[in-house]
Amino acid sequence: MKLIDHLIDRLQTSRKWTNNLLEDIEPNRWFEMPGGGTGHVAWQVGHVAASQIVLIHNRCFATPMDSCMPEAQRLAFGRGSTPVGDPSKYPPISEIRATFDRIQNEAIELIRNAGEADLDAPAGDPHPMFTTKAGAIGMAATHESFHAGQIAMIRRVFGKAPLR
Repeated sequence: MKLIDHLIDRLQTSRKWTNNLLEDIEPNRWFEMPGGGTGHVAWQVGHVAASQIVLIHNRCFATPMDSCMPEAQRLAFGRGSTPVGDPSKYPPISEIRATFDRIQNEAIELIRNAGEADLDAPAGDPHPMFTTKAGAIGMAATHESFHAGQIAMIRRVFGKAPLR
């Protein structure tokens, strides 16, 4: 399997798992703060989109962050943001989901159009988890899986059965 195909597969596999976890969470529970430091579902989803922008769009392909997501959303969901249980502080769920899907689709298209050699290039400022663009893309998939685990915990708090 070519590296580009492998990276796209990792992103798509992580997204499939996240979407499966989200499938049966009622909209009225997306902003519920279950405790334990996990935040809420809306923040988890928005945060994954914001981090993909940084890791893939910006670090790997020099896409300006403000062209991907409005500043208010980046501040609400980006690194260092703190989830709050007030839905009025966030865009509607439909907008969060649309951004989540759009950013993933754009990332996959950017990767698909990259050259294999391009993925060995440095990925912006030093990072403790990766050095190359391929590493940044792989980290985006890993990061989403981490947050999918938090969504899985939230589901359990909501009384939902675990998924396989």
